[in-house]
Amino acid sequence: MIKSRTGADCEVWLYPQVRATAANMVLLDKMQEELAGADSLVSLVTGSTGQSKNEVSPLLPHYDKLQRTLLMQLEALGLNYSTTPSKVKEDARRGVDESDPLVQFYRQVNE
Repeated sequence: MIKSRTGADCEVWLYPQVRATAANMVLLDKMQEELAGADSLVSLVTGSTGQSKNEVSPLLPHYDKLQRTLLMQLEALGLNYSTTPSKVKEDARRGVDESDPLVQFYRQVNE
């Protein structure tokens, strides 16, 4: 997916982020299967005083959290529309820009 988005192979330094994203996706898929296999997401339970009440699956808040985490992970990898193309293409290994006035001033002062 990264190569499709950027046109370049995935950088080695992104492997831990890719691995964490993949692990989250696997867990999310398992949780989604569990939720989809349930008869209902809401069940009738007996409360502490004997009253009947509806209870939503306790997995739903965790599912929501995993979904939100996945969206953040995809953004960190540049794989959704929340990430601008310039952020995906930007080279973090930038050297010193000799045309920068601050760099020129620093060089003059230290000569």
